[in-house]
Amino acid sequence: MNRRGNPASLAQARRRDSLDKRGRVLTTITALESNGQPVPHAAVARAARVSTWLTYAPGIREHIEAAQTRQARTTPPHKAPLPRLPWLTCAPNPTSPAKRSGSSALNVTSSKAPYATNLASSSTPSTPQS
Repeated sequence: MNRRGNPASLAQARRRDSLDKRGRVLTTITALESNGQPVPHAAVARAARVSTWLTYAPGIREHIEAAQTRQARTTPPHKAPLPRLPWLTCAPNPTSPAKRSGSSALNVTSSKAPYATNLASSSTPSTPQS
């Protein structure tokens, strides 16, 4: 054994780590595809806990592109519903021109921020008189 360690055991450990990461990526691709979720490189890397560089590496890229092709062929294009954001609430805006014409316009305010108010209904602060 030399002062720098055993290079054969280090190479073997690196190879095991690489195979583990590649296996996680392939498992993630299968899981995303079977759940009907999109299979972009970034989502695969995030779910598999690897770098995006690995998802573009030869031997992995082909699997992702094949999954994307299969999804494009089997799923009809549709508009996915926008995610519901629980921290936003919608309140009618009484000063909106759309309100006057009979349709309902929405004013989005944050329920997390106590200072978020509808500016049209708030009064202007009075200035101190000297």
